Amino acid sequence: MVIQKRPRGARSQAAIFRAAAHEFAQRGYDAAGVDRIAARAHVNKAMLYYHFGSKQGLYVEVLRDMFRAVGTRTRAIADGPGAGEDKLDAWILTMVEEAAGRPWFPPIMLRELASGATHIDRETFGMMNAVYAAVRDVIVQGQGEGTFREVDPLLTYFTILPAILIFFARQRVAQRKNVQGLAAAAPRHLDEFVRHMQESARAMLRRQT
Repeated sequence: MVIQKRPRGARSQAAIFRAAAHEFAQRGYDAAGVDRIAARAHVNKAMLYYHFGSKQGLYVEVLRDMFRAVGTRTRAIADGPGAGEDKLDAWILTMVEEAAGRPWFPPIMLRELASGATHIDRETFGMMNAVYAAVRDVIVQGQGEGTFREVDPLLTYFTILPAILIFFARQRVAQRKNVQGLAAAAPRHLDEFVRHMQESARAMLRRQT
């Protein structure tokens, strides 16, 4: 088997992306430094600007990478075959899997929401909305099937999503030394967390008989 190497430009772009993602997660947008990102990626700043245009462009791409992946997968779930309850389980699994693959995203997103999402543009908001639209359609389907009770899909989304973001953001706290109590509690296994979220969401939405 022949292993093809990515072109040098693509490798440098990927290295810049990873370095920026970790820098933004650690320091937030305002405190993140272009010099540190370039040094961590082993490129000069000119290469960073060549690939992403600006610090803002780089930051937005880090966010869009998550929304793009989640939006594509969750839309396929909503539009595909299956019952509403099964699709809800799949939606939650997708959100957790994609967040697990991007450990920088939850802390970035929590910071951004806390600051009023001042660095997110209209197009990125549209990508965020697509993620919500998918679970909204799943909930509406479940209501039509008589499985889910009448609930506000947006409030349901706001109940599920923060728990996922906090679960991954807290993992970083648990890795610190000299922390006690809740902060020191060992992170739960991912499968355990997924099952908990799926069971909790089903219980929250299930129509009472």
